[in-house]
Amino acid sequence: MPYQPFEGHPVLAAIHFQGNHGISDKELLDHIVTAPSGGFIEKTARYYDADLFAIDLKRIVRWYNQKGYYEAKIDDVQEQRDDKGRVILLVKVDEGRRAFIKQMDYEGLEDLPKGELSDLNDALPIHPGDPFDEDGYEKAKDELLDQLKEHGFAQAHVEGRVEVAPEDGAAHVIFKCDKGQRFKFGKVLVTGNRQIPADQIATATGIDKGEQYSPVAIALAQQRVYNLGAFSGVRVGLEPLGDTPVAAVRVNVREAPFQTARFGLGGSIEQTRWELPRLRGEYTNRSLFGGLRRLELASTVGYAFVNSPLDYDPAHSGITAQNSAQVTVPNVLLPGLDWITRAEFDREVQGGYSYDEVAGRVGLLYRRGRHSVAPSLNFVRYFLVDLRGTELSDVINRSGTAAGIFQDCSAACTLTYPEVRYTYDGRDNAIEPTQGWYGTVSFQQTLKPGSFSYFRVNPDVRAYLPFTKYAVLAGRVSYGGLFTEGGSHSPFTQRFFMGGQNDQRGYAPLREGPKLGATTTSCNPITDPTCSTYATVGVPIGGDAAIIFSAEVRIHADFILNHLGIVPFVDASRVGDDPKDPFAGSCVQVSASSKQVCSPAGLEIAPGLGLRYITAFGPLRFDIAYVINPKDVTTEAVTGTDPATGKPVTVVQPTRVSSFCKSGDPTCIHESRWAFHVTLGEAF
Repeated sequence: MPYQPFEGHPVLAAIHFQGNHGISDKELLDHIVTAPSGGFIEKTARYYDADLFAIDLKRIVRWYNQKGYYEAKIDDVQEQRDDKGRVILLVKVDEGRRAFIKQMDYEGLEDLPKGELSDLNDALPIHPGDPFDEDGYEKAKDELLDQLKEHGFAQAHVEGRVEVAPEDGAAHVIFKCDKGQRFKFGKVLVTGNRQIPADQIATATGIDKGEQYSPVAIALAQQRVYNLGAFSGVRVGLEPLGDTPVAAVRVNVREAPFQTARFGLGGSIEQTRWELPRLRGEYTNRSLFGGLRRLELASTVGYAFVNSPLDYDPAHSGITAQNSAQVTVPNVLLPGLDWITRAEFDREVQGGYSYDEVAGRVGLLYRRGRHSVAPSLNFVRYFLVDLRGTELSDVINRSGTAAGIFQDCSAACTLTYPEVRYTYDGRDNAIEPTQGWYGTVSFQQTLKPGSFSYFRVNPDVRAYLPFTKYAVLAGRVSYGGLFTEGGSHSPFTQRFFMGGQNDQRGYAPLREGPKLGATTTSCNPITDPTCSTYATVGVPIGGDAAIIFSAEVRIHADFILNHLGIVPFVDASRVGDDPKDPFAGSCVQVSASSKQVCSPAGLEIAPGLGLRYITAFGPLRFDIAYVINPKDVTTEAVTGTDPATGKPVTVVQPTRVSSFCKSGDPTCIHESRWAFHVTLGEAF
C-alpha cells in the first residue's frame, strides 16, 4: 500500500467504527466522502483531510437521524499512525435509542368507510411497531397517494409530519391528505387511427363509462390496445380534469403496416450438431378480412449436420423445418382475452433420431398486467419416426419404457392433451433483464384419441438482482415431472432433455441423461449367433424427470471493451426417470434376468465462463463449460426375435456411456466433459 504523503496529507489506510450496532461499517462509509486507500489488485492511495472528515462526521450523525437514531453522536475520533506514517481512523459512535413508530394517523380521511381506510393502511410499507426510517416514511407517503388514486381520488395530495420523542424512542406519524372528489371514467376518445374503427379500439381498452377511476385500469388499457398487434405506438392517458368528477380517457395510436414480410439467414453451431444454413421467413397480416384478426405465417428451413460438416454422414444428417400458421382473434368475450388457432409442421433431425410432426392447437390467452394464463387443446401426429444407426424393428421390441415414441410409435402415432400455462413476468426487460423475477408453470393431461396416458408438470422460476454497479446476479430453478398412467410409456417428444445453450451448458444439446444404444455394425446377431455387438452411438432419450439449478454473474465489462460482457456461471442438473425424486439416478435392465444397472444419484455440476457482445437484438453469446462430476449411464439391451426359433436375441449389448472410457474399449461410448455454445440471447 502506498505511504508517501501528498501536499501534507498522509495516506489514509483504514477507517474503523466502534459502537455502531444498528448500521454497518460499509453503510457508513457509503455515506461519507472520505475513503480509505484500497483496490482489488493494486492499492489506490487516498489521503486524509481532517477538515473534510470533520464534515463527514456530521454526515454520519445525519444518516443516523434518517434511520431513526435521533440521539446518535460521535464520542471520539482517534488518529492512529503505523510505522510508515499512514493514518488509521477509529471512530467511536454512541447510537443512542432508536425511535419506533408508536402511532399513525390520517388527517382528511375521516369520512372514508372503515374497511377502505383499513385497505389503505395495509398497503403501506410502515406500521406501528416498526423502527422509524425517514426513507420508509417518504415511500409510505408515495404509496398512500398511489392508493388514494387507485380508489378513485384522481386529484389527491398527501403531505405529512412526524413528531419524535427521542427520550421515549417514539415517533408519531401523521399523514395529511387532501383526497378531493372521487372520479369516474368518462368517454373513451380515440385519435390517430385511420383504418381501424375507433369503437373497436375503445372496446379493447376494457374501460366503461361510469366505472371508478383507476390508474391501473389506464395501464391495462394501454397494454390491451398494444397487444392487438395492429399498432406501432400506443399511449393512453386522461384528458385534463375539470370541475366535475369525470375522467375522460384519450387513446392515441399509430397504426403499423397491416402487412409485413421479413426474411433472415442464420445458423447454429453446437459441439455435436451444426445447422447451416438456416433460412427464416415471416409474414404478418394485422387486419385479416378487414378486422383486428391477426394472421402470422412463419417458416424456418435448415440443414442439420451431425456431428459437423467436416464429419458429414448423410445417414445422420438432413433437412430440418419448423413451419406454423397462426390466427389470433383479440378480445373474445372480454378485453385482454385472445382466441388463438395454430397449425404446425416440423421436421426434426438430431443425433441418432429424426421424425416428422403435424399439430393443431387451439387455445385462449388472457393477459392482465404482468400475469398471463393460457389454456389450450393440442392434437399432434407423429410419423416417419426413425432411430438412426439400427433397425427400428429391433428397437420397438426392446424391454423397458424409456423411449415411448419408438415403443408405441413404430410408424405413426397420436398425442392429444390439454395444457394450462400460467406466467408472471416481473422482469424490467425481457431481452436483457437486470432486476425482477419471472415464473411460469405448465400442466398437461393426455386425452383420447392418443397412444399415451400421462400427467406432466413443468415449473420454472428465474430471478435477477443488480450486484454492484457493473454486474447482475441471475439465478434459475426448473423442475420437470412426467407421471405415466395405466402402464403407458412416455412419449419421446414430451420427455425432459438437458444439455445445450439454454440449460445444462456442460453438455452438448440433449446429451445429458438416459441413452439408447445404437450400432452400425454389419453383423446381425439374429442370423449369426456368434455376433456380439456393443453400441457405438448413445442416442439421448430424455427422462420422465429433470431438475436444474443455474446461477451466473453478468458483468458489464465496458471498461475493457465497449459492449463486452463477461459471465462466470455454474449449472447443476439431473435427468432421470423418477419424477418423485428428480435427483435419483436412472436405472436400465441389461439382461433377461431383470438385472438392472443404475447411474449414481445426485446433480451433475458444470462451471463455465461466457463472453457476451451486447447488440440491439440481445447479447451474442459464447459459453464454454466443464462437467466436474459426470455420471455414467448404461444403455439398455436391444432385443430382436430369431425368426427360426422365435426366441429373443440381443441385437445390441448393454453399453456404458462415460467420460472415463479407456482408449479402444468397445464396451464404452465416450461422452465429452467439455461443451461450447455460440448463440444469440441470454441462457435464461
